[in-house]
Amino acid sequence: MSNESSVGPIHVLHVDDDSQFGELVEIYLERLDDRITVTPESDAQKALERIRTDSFDCIVSDYQMPEMDGIEFLNSVREDYPNLPFILFTGKGSEEIASEAINAGVTTYLQKNGTEVYELLVNEVQNVVSHQRSQHKAQVAQNRLLALYEQTDGFFIVDRDWTVVYWNQQMEQRSGQPSEDVIGEQIWETFPEAVGTELEEMYREAMETRKASEFETYFEPSGYWLEVRAYPYDDGLFVHSRDITSEKEDEKEIQRRNHILESFANTVSHDLRNPLNVAQGRLQLAQETGDFDHLEEVAQAHNRMRNLIDELLRVARGEELASSEVSLKENVEEAWETVSSKEMELVIEDDTVFEAHDSQLRRMFENLFWNALEHGKASTVRIGVLDGDDKGFFVEDDGVGIPVNQRQEVFNSGFSTADNSPGYGLSIVHGIVNTHGWDISITTSEADGARFEIQGVCSLTQDSTADADVDTAE
Repeated sequence: MSNESSVGPIHVLHVDDDSQFGELVEIYLERLDDRITVTPESDAQKALERIRTDSFDCIVSDYQMPEMDGIEFLNSVREDYPNLPFILFTGKGSEEIASEAINAGVTTYLQKNGTEVYELLVNEVQNVVSHQRSQHKAQVAQNRLLALYEQTDGFFIVDRDWTVVYWNQQMEQRSGQPSEDVIGEQIWETFPEAVGTELEEMYREAMETRKASEFETYFEPSGYWLEVRAYPYDDGLFVHSRDITSEKEDEKEIQRRNHILESFANTVSHDLRNPLNVAQGRLQLAQETGDFDHLEEVAQAHNRMRNLIDELLRVARGEELASSEVSLKENVEEAWETVSSKEMELVIEDDTVFEAHDSQLRRMFENLFWNALEHGKASTVRIGVLDGDDKGFFVEDDGVGIPVNQRQEVFNSGFSTADNSPGYGLSIVHGIVNTHGWDISITTSEADGARFEIQGVCSLTQDSTADADVDTAE
């Protein structure tokens, strides 16, 4: 017989006012399937009481009974047990009774007709109980899944017409829309802000192709990131979504820190070159001339390297650097000391005092000077205060200049027009300018070289030195 391996013990309540027939049904069913246990009952009203106190897997009932017929008994059962399998097993069969039974929610309908009907009855009992248990298991699994979704992620279901048929608690919290206002409504009308977004595009694709879709998207109207899984099913679409905004922010922070570490390594390797060159040059002079005064310059260069590393470590850790009032002229002159070239001249046209990170500003000038020397092939560098309403200063040279189409690209880390250059100098300059909240732009100097204009600097004083202060690199 069917379903023998898939159905466990079955407890059947048989209701028939003919007790002798009831006993016969009990004998046949239990003999044909030893997993079936039959409880006979001749009174429909008492049968209802039994259902409330005992547990049954299936009800088999006659139709024509005194006081309460099979349909009335079925209606009473369905009030409290809408899913309990109910087989109408009657000797009085007609289309009218069958139709009435179906309308009342009968599981199946079977006529008493000879001894072979008992095998049919056993099969029907096995089938309806197996189906009911399968549905119950599926419902339990679905309830557990939905309970999990209720506690964790957003989950909703739409039918093929995009009408919402399920909307869980997380979706209520995320959208601000309670389920009673959403269920039964078309999702695009309830959430017009989703129309035209990647969400709509991917949902429609999953619905049309009947293929599951997984993607991440930023939902701009609400300002959060979502990890979305859309699963088509026969009647529509399951959509599971998880707010991953915090994870994206963590990823962004990791990327930021990695960028800082990479920038730190590049900056250290690049900016240590200047004081290292000074130390090496002075040490060589001390060895060649025997003048140990040069060793004082070596010590200062070492101090500069140590201070530079400490400063860069603070920047990498995200610590704030203290600002102070600095003199443009003094800061430029200190930076110029690291330029080991006798072929380039420094001209300081003006002096001004402003708020800045002293050591960072010096690093900026050092990199601009080395850029003029190594890439610009300049012989003169001029420093001055910008005229008019432009608050700031300029650094210009008489070298080869920077082509217009490269004036933004040169600030990118790693960009260089020279094969043997790492391309970090102007990137460091750009970073220091940004740290101060200033702006930097590149134009052409009067001598057709490069001119860097740093704007947005709030000067406290300005002192024109004209040509009185002209420093020449030694």
